Amino acid sequence: MGIDRIGKGSGGVPIAGTEAPAAGDVAAKPTTEFKVSRAEPTGAATSLDRLRAGEISVSEYLDIQIHEATAHLDGRLSPEQLSFIRDNLREQLSSDPVLVDLVKSTTGALPPASE
Repeated sequence: MGIDRIGKGSGGVPIAGTEAPAAGDVAAKPTTEFKVSRAEPTGAATSLDRLRAGEISVSEYLDIQIHEATAHLDGRLSPEQLSFIRDNLREQLSSDPVLVDLVKSTTGALPPASE
């Protein structure tokens, strides 16, 4: 039993309320035109921009990203716990094949091996 009537001819009587509005029913055009402006540049280069410009290395880029990703944990965890988490994230970015591919596709380079 088919639901799709494409190419099968007319489907019968239209459901009430689904027909096109009459000429007098159409709402008036808005008085102002909708426009989307471009976002203003922030002036501060992102870490990825800095990496691409050669200002920082891939290792420094990853350290910045890890710090930003865990910044919400500052003050909630002890410094030792936070360091442990950041070190493990850094290790995963260097050894997990999926994450290595992600780093490579983002930065254009493989992450440096763990030190």
